[in-house]
Amino acid sequence: MNDQGLFFASASTSFLEVQNSTQKPHPPRYLMYICMEECSTVEDVLEVFNQYNLDFLETMQLMVSDATGASVIIEGDPLHIKQDYYQVVTNFRLSQTDPPYPCWRYNTAVAMFENTTTISPGFFTTICDATHQEGDFPTQFSTVCNLPQQIIYLYGQHNYNQVKVFNLTEELQSGYHIYSIPALFNTSLPPTPPAITGPAKGKAGIEIEYNFTTTDPDGNEVSYFIDWGDGATSSWVGPYPSGDLIPISHTWSKKGTYMIKAKAKDVYGNESDWGTLSVTMPFSYNIPFMNFWMKLFERFPNIFPILRQLLSF
Repeated sequence: MNDQGLFFASASTSFLEVQNSTQKPHPPRYLMYICMEECSTVEDVLEVFNQYNLDFLETMQLMVSDATGASVIIEGDPLHIKQDYYQVVTNFRLSQTDPPYPCWRYNTAVAMFENTTTISPGFFTTICDATHQEGDFPTQFSTVCNLPQQIIYLYGQHNYNQVKVFNLTEELQSGYHIYSIPALFNTSLPPTPPAITGPAKGKAGIEIEYNFTTTDPDGNEVSYFIDWGDGATSSWVGPYPSGDLIPISHTWSKKGTYMIKAKAKDVYGNESDWGTLSVTMPFSYNIPFMNFWMKLFERFPNIFPILRQLLSF
């Protein structure tokens, strides 16, 4: 929506060749960005579209509406100018389909319009709720826009019990800024403290692998931050699926006992408590010393079996 109450939305569709505008120039950039900068009404948009090649619409369609209540669906060559008091668009082309229409979301929305006499932001919210998707491809967010008053009602994922309301005039006066939609609706719980598994003893100077895992109550992906106890820490690594076993290695340079600490955070920034594991490095390799014995054992593989075992060869 722009500051004149002009609104557009796009929907992917099956391929439909554009023919009528092929002799016209291609727009210098996405055409609706131009319209949102220059236009106030649906009529203005159609005048701009009439100047350009519209082959970018061969796999998508647009709905454009304005603060007067006018709207149009632009498929490419076909146009559908609003004739009733409502207009609905989903992911099929009206020009290529006869009733009964193949989209349950479209049919649900039309039925709701035909059975109401009151149009309000709350009514549009009920349509969003009735047509939202779950499963493998869930609805990520929904918006209801009051074009004359330039008010935006935002809903996260498919939870229509929580709403964030934005005044477009105030948002534009605040200058350039970005919102994270998940952060606006952060109701998730933090992950459990990570479990750390691996050797309780090792050798200084030798890289050792440990496994880290946590479970997020909401099933969100998680990242890990690790303090190795010797002054070395990792940055946040991930994200990884909740419950996955994540192998990460470290080398301690000196003998001693160290406390590995790890915490996890979900995609919303909720952090767990620390998980811990105490490890001991009882032996420090001297590299020249080790090179001597490695070469000796390579030449005489059966000598000094006890020493060989102590040195892990």
